[in-house]
Amino acid sequence: MIAVATIVLILYIGFIGFVLKKTFEGDAYYLLLYILFTLPFYTTFQLVIFKGFDLSFLVDLFKYSKDFVFFTGFFVFIFGKKESFIQYKWQPTLLDKLFLGFMTLTLIYTLIPLGEAPFLSKIIYAKNTFLIGIVYFLGRHTNIDKQRWRFIVKVLIYLSVGSFLFALTETILGMHLQNILDYGRFNLLINDIFPSGNYGLSWTFERQGGFPRYAAFFANPLEFSASLLLFLSLGLHYLLHSKYNINRLAYLCLLILVTLSFYFSYSRGAIIASGIIVFFSLLLEKKYHLLRIVLTLVVMAVIYISFFSSKELQYFILDTLSFQNTSSLGHLLEWLEGISSMIQNPMGIGIAMSGNANGVDQALKIGGENQFLIYGVQMGFLGLLIYVSMLIKGIKNSLKVFKRSSKNHVKSISFVAAATKIGLLIPLFTANAELYLFVAFLSWFLIGYVETQYLKNILNRNIQ
Repeated sequence: MIAVATIVLILYIGFIGFVLKKTFEGDAYYLLLYILFTLPFYTTFQLVIFKGFDLSFLVDLFKYSKDFVFFTGFFVFIFGKKESFIQYKWQPTLLDKLFLGFMTLTLIYTLIPLGEAPFLSKIIYAKNTFLIGIVYFLGRHTNIDKQRWRFIVKVLIYLSVGSFLFALTETILGMHLQNILDYGRFNLLINDIFPSGNYGLSWTFERQGGFPRYAAFFANPLEFSASLLLFLSLGLHYLLHSKYNINRLAYLCLLILVTLSFYFSYSRGAIIASGIIVFFSLLLEKKYHLLRIVLTLVVMAVIYISFFSSKELQYFILDTLSFQNTSSLGHLLEWLEGISSMIQNPMGIGIAMSGNANGVDQALKIGGENQFLIYGVQMGFLGLLIYVSMLIKGIKNSLKVFKRSSKNHVKSISFVAAATKIGLLIPLFTANAELYLFVAFLSWFLIGYVETQYLKNILNRNIQ
């Protein structure tokens, strides 16, 4: 195993060097490639390194390497340009101002003496929040032409197929990849989290009845299922826009694999979100005949489940809808705790006091199963309002670009960005979903790129 770990480490360090070299040359596109080629496997890489070398400090260095990459890239684009930041003619949009406001508010809540979390914990948590804004602004300053987007699409297709094959292999063997890589021991020694569940991993890796949920090479089944929403958006878009039958067939096969992957990850929120993406896509594309077919299938599925399916499935759905299911009840209790905290403390209780991110002491945290409430608990109603506004404005502007842009690759990027963010609204209600590094960072990066197109093609046109 040490040989595999050594190869992974060498390749990773080499890739970081390559990415930073290109970034220093002024091309943020390579930071996008960093997201694509490393973040889906980020936890798996850590597991491999820990199993190979059994050195916790090496894992910690790897864990924070992504922060080094993105913060370095960010400062290069602020201070490393030929013209200074002060001289740089930047025309901020409303979405830019919202991100700046969110980052500023995070900084204020990090510095003020509010909450019981230690200052170091606040810094660690604030870093996670800042990264959302950083990848957005890096996307704002990235050139993605037709050729680059084609390459990105190919990588995303390979990731979707690869994750399916991994999850299928896990299912056939009846074994989690994370078990092979000693995830339980890793979590205990690195994160101080005791193994739980029937598989010695965590409860996240199983569903009601003790049946396994698989994560492929992602951090956990929830991150896997959230990433599938991105793959679904991509496949659905190209299925609806492909001119040739052979291409339509290929994307249809891709969507089938993604659908099967939803079963392997078994996230109820992501499954519901996938239905929302399909409905949204068909409605946006005015594919009303397909929409009627989908709605008919949904009605038939409801009838089948209600009258002909097994009692076990019926009880599972009823328990979920009525919050009697253990997982659903856990979400509800966390929501109520978070709402209660916001009512009592409308200005928030401080950074690193909610959620499951690094820096949060589980003994201190209040709420944590809802990304909206997590920010609301920490930074009050103002923090929640800004975050929601970021999401709404990002989706809205992406849809405008999709409808009005004359460039096909820009239309594709804006559609994928909007559809993914719309789909992620459901996981955001049930999890600390901004921690899903791959899909969160990539979707915000694309939103940033689309915002630049919005400024160029729509806002300036309206001003003129």
